[in-house]
Amino acid sequence: MNQHTRKTLASIVGHPAPRDIEWTQFITMWDDIADEVEQEHGDRLAVKMNGHREVFHRPHDGRVSIGDIERARQLLKDTPVLKGSGDMFVVAMDSERARVLHFDLDTPEVAETERDVTNHDKVAHHLRTVERHTGHDDQQVFIKYFDDLAVALIESIGTENFVLLGHGRGNSDVADDFVKRLREINPPLAQRIAGVGVIDLSAADDATLEAAAQRILEAAK
Repeated sequence: MNQHTRKTLASIVGHPAPRDIEWTQFITMWDDIADEVEQEHGDRLAVKMNGHREVFHRPHDGRVSIGDIERARQLLKDTPVLKGSGDMFVVAMDSERARVLHFDLDTPEVAETERDVTNHDKVAHHLRTVERHTGHDDQQVFIKYFDDLAVALIESIGTENFVLLGHGRGNSDVADDFVKRLREINPPLAQRIAGVGVIDLSAADDATLEAAAQRILEAAK
């Protein structure tokens, strides 16, 4: 996978969904990573990957439509094309809970949960989803949770790097705040963050988390 494909892939699977991907970039990416790419009649592009098939439509303005971007994201999500080898550590977190996951990429087994860290502050459970009329400093509310997670990471992953997956968008995603806190209290550990992404944790099983983390690692190369 060349550098241009990595950049296009990272943009498509990133957050928010891009609206400036050129059609030529789009085709080049699929040519590089898909099992089969076919230019069909009527400016349609058919892409096959690991048994999945999707058809995209050439845009009039030269930029891939947001609808096709979403279909591309789904195709990439459904297709384990970035399977690697060795170990991969992933932190999947929302405002209430964080899981430190260990994936052995050489086996098809599900992830092993190394640690499970819970945010016990009930106020924090609502700060990201309702209007903030409590008068609490939300960063202060989350500090213990973030610090507990940092300790769990140090104990669980040794000197390995890890991928951080947050949940939700904007103020509902605490992952960015965790990164900021980690840079304050443990810069060396913060430097071992191999990539950060956003995913709907309520609908994500371990295989989905693994695939998302793999795409983030591949895009970061």
